[in-house]
Amino acid sequence: MGGRALGLGLAVLLLGLGVWPAWANIRVRADISPHQAELGESLTLVIEVQGTQDVEPPALSGLDAFDASYAGPSTQMSIVNNRYSASVRHRYTLRARQAGRFRLGPFRVEHQGREYQTETVEVEIRGGRPARARPGQTGKDVWLEITTPEHEVFLHQRVPLEVSLYVGGVRVADAQYPLLPGDGVALEAFEEPVRQRRTVGDRVFRVLRFRTTLVPLRSGTIELGPASLRLNVIRRTPSPSLNLFDRFFSDSLFGAERRPRTLRSEPLSLRVRPLPEAGRPATFSGAVGQFELDVTAEPTQLRVGDPLSLRMLLNGAGRVTDAQPPSLVNTEGFRTYRPQMDQPDPDTTVFEQVLIPQDETLDAIPAVHFSYFDPEAAQYRTLSSQPIRLLLQPAPDGPAGTLPAQTEQLGQDIVYIKDEPGRFHSPGQMWYRSPAFWLWHVVPLSLLGAAVWYDRRRRRLSGDARYARFARAGKQARHGLRAAEQALAESDSAALYALLSRTLQDYLAAKLDLPPGRIEPGTVVARGVSADCVRRVAEVMAACEQARFAPGTAAGGGLSVLRAVEDIVGQLEREYTFPAVATDSPVSRMSAS
Repeated sequence: MGGRALGLGLAVLLLGLGVWPAWANIRVRADISPHQAELGESLTLVIEVQGTQDVEPPALSGLDAFDASYAGPSTQMSIVNNRYSASVRHRYTLRARQAGRFRLGPFRVEHQGREYQTETVEVEIRGGRPARARPGQTGKDVWLEITTPEHEVFLHQRVPLEVSLYVGGVRVADAQYPLLPGDGVALEAFEEPVRQRRTVGDRVFRVLRFRTTLVPLRSGTIELGPASLRLNVIRRTPSPSLNLFDRFFSDSLFGAERRPRTLRSEPLSLRVRPLPEAGRPATFSGAVGQFELDVTAEPTQLRVGDPLSLRMLLNGAGRVTDAQPPSLVNTEGFRTYRPQMDQPDPDTTVFEQVLIPQDETLDAIPAVHFSYFDPEAAQYRTLSSQPIRLLLQPAPDGPAGTLPAQTEQLGQDIVYIKDEPGRFHSPGQMWYRSPAFWLWHVVPLSLLGAAVWYDRRRRRLSGDARYARFARAGKQARHGLRAAEQALAESDSAALYALLSRTLQDYLAAKLDLPPGRIEPGTVVARGVSADCVRRVAEVMAACEQARFAPGTAAGGGLSVLRAVEDIVGQLEREYTFPAVATDSPVSRMSAS
């Protein structure tokens, strides 16, 4: 009840400010992601209502082959050109109980006694039996794979693609985002990876799925990959003779040893078909996908010579980056300007174009046309809007664009004779005899000295790798600590302890001229670090490892560990100086060679 009252109050406020709500047009749509999934994988069904937020979650029907649960709503409001729009998206989590191709919907939505209906959505569930391992993957504990639902596509068609990391009987850590080389394609950034379990043969794997979208830029056969991904494989190597302190500094806490590894997948071939010449309309300029066109104008009541804004919104999955924007059928009687494009999300593109009517006999903005190629139907389509009615008033008297005459005020354009002489100065008080003049000579000398110092430091940073690591260690540590503070504010314990551990290890390696991953107590003490500082480092790293491997035991101590890392870095920054004699480390030897 409170939410409806708040919404009514907001509506009254917006109307008072001249912001007109677009509640009259209620539109509903349904979408499911992903459209292809494995048996047992969770899917997300979204029912979106545009034009209002006061809609209860619709009841789902026709989902006999799925287990469904309501995941909650999300709302959105926007004000563009004094037009208020609102929407609500109801999310459901689905899990299929059997394999096959299913058509879901239409789903019914009720609002203020009226019923609205979404379109149907299709989803394909693959599986029903354990997946078979590909040749060369049998017996592997960790491997990488590239998959795409379509291996034959059209030019400029957006194609979903996944890079999946399979992990079997081993533990891994520090997995990075994959690298996927490909000539003749445009790749979007990878989304946040999705975790799931999948059976391959007779084994159960933990799968990390990285999703992206590619767009082929040339026709023919395109080779993608192999994709590569770097991670650490954790192997247990029990060492009863080592105590807890020695295990930490040998990077084998609790008998776990990290071994860096780079995985590479099999390459993937994609056959790209050129766009057909038959049936290509003259207004087609390269857009490929499936779109909906919505055209609005503001204002529609104006004088001749006043500008108006034409807003052309394209909704749908497709590529319009290199295509021409929607165009007016006839621009006679209008002065037009180049449209400006904005893409708030991958499925929405907005074009704003300024029009100035020059003829008071104009009564409407002509229709807008947009042509594109539909890869699902393998044919060209053209969208057309309805003309928008205009109410024009004649321009004011006088030539358009001239300013009204202004009454000239006496004294505004005349420089008067100065009748007050002002202050007099003695001829003996010359400016070059003042102390300030001679003090200013110190400034260029100071700047020259600063320039010499900066040049020497720059040369040393570029020529001495050891000193460069030492000098940049503090700055890099402060970046890591800021990221850890953000993780602490977001209550992300896993990211907090991972950031603190990596920041401290990287700082010690750079500050003490040690190779990464080989921080031993004897070597640290040999660098002149106090025993108390070494003890605090061991305590911090032990706490980080405990939080990562036994997260339930370290709750609530994140702030104290963060402050401890800050104190260690601050102490070493104040007390530790760069050693004059080169240390015998692999990093130093590599830099010298």
